[in-house]
Amino acid sequence: MRNINILFILFLFFLASCNEICPEITDPVIEDNGNVVLIEELTGASCPNCPKGTAAVKAILDKFPGKVAAIGIHGKFLCEPVKNRSKYDFRNEKAKNLEEWFLPWLGKPAAAFNRIDQNSTDEKYAIFATGLWQSQVEAELQKEHVMNILMDVKYDETNHVANIDFTAIPLKDLPGEYNYSIFLTESHIIDAQTNGSVIIDDFEHNHVLRDMATNFQGDFLGNNLVKNNIIKKSIPYPFPKESIDLWNPDNMEVVIAIHPNSTTPSRVIQCAFKHLK
Repeated sequence: MRNINILFILFLFFLASCNEICPEITDPVIEDNGNVVLIEELTGASCPNCPKGTAAVKAILDKFPGKVAAIGIHGKFLCEPVKNRSKYDFRNEKAKNLEEWFLPWLGKPAAAFNRIDQNSTDEKYAIFATGLWQSQVEAELQKEHVMNILMDVKYDETNHVANIDFTAIPLKDLPGEYNYSIFLTESHIIDAQTNGSVIIDDFEHNHVLRDMATNFQGDFLGNNLVKNNIIKKSIPYPFPKESIDLWNPDNMEVVIAIHPNSTTPSRVIQCAFKHLK
């Protein structure tokens, strides 16, 4: 009986101690300063761990609606269609180029956030640990807001052409040379996905990179951008003939990212996205 009483007293002491030293943990308050963060996720239909990345990206998009653009890059590694189960092949040349551009990375799923250099010999840009992804987004959202992007997208259903207009407005002088990258993604694609040791036939693939309307490294925007000097671009993107019956324009988005012109990935300074239709 004496031992039981001692244990009970110790339990009460632990509870009291925890009440004193265990503060309530709350999410940080992220002010809306105008930044939009680009997530480029390295994924694949034959990647057994990639549904974990899909869930992590969805959680981030739900937490920061309108503040994050996501791109699912089906490049080379573990990106083959699931044998005898897949209806589609999500691979394309620019996705392969992007996947190689982000090397080295540890494995999939992995994601780059505004193409921040992680200063790691194993993970240059894309982070493998999904538990770290949200904190990367939060850090980028809180950085200085240096540019606004205004977008207008119209889809010509007769000719299957996306007409993409955007205006870039620097909010400070930005020395150096800058490029813009335009991505076309599609969501709500139901197809097979490897998940651990099983295959999910009705998996929903979202933000799949279908193509880019620019070079995979981006196209030239301007030199030594001056505060409040407006830059306008109009880019027609005709759908490839083989995609007209495959892609669903109702489920597609256009994503624009502005970043330094470089032979290696450089930090995206601003991003914008809009539904194709």
